[in-house]
Amino acid sequence: MLYLNFSNSRIRDMPYCHTVFQPIAPNEVESLLSTFTIENFVDGRAAYHLGNGSYSIDAGENDIRAIYDDEDEVVRFFCRHEKEMLRYEKKLKAFATKHGIKLSTSS
Repeated sequence: MLYLNFSNSRIRDMPYCHTVFQPIAPNEVESLLSTFTIENFVDGRAAYHLGNGSYSIDAGENDIRAIYDDEDEVVRFFCRHEKEMLRYEKKLKAFATKHGIKLSTSS
């Protein structure tokens, strides 16, 4: 399992989801993630870039984040709680299917 180590007010380890969106051009990332947020969360609003390189994509719930890998031009996702990963994996896959986004998986 891959983990992202990032800090807000303290260090947290968040497991990466297996679903990866690819390829995504840098100029499409924020729009794509905003569409995901608006379609999947009750208080859906635009995704926004955080200072640590990740994006807030869950309307302030702070349970799932996205990070853009500009070298590989992919968007990876990570969850705060491992027990929530399956629920978010389903949302990500359904969104990708609806919008014709190519998927890959990470282990």
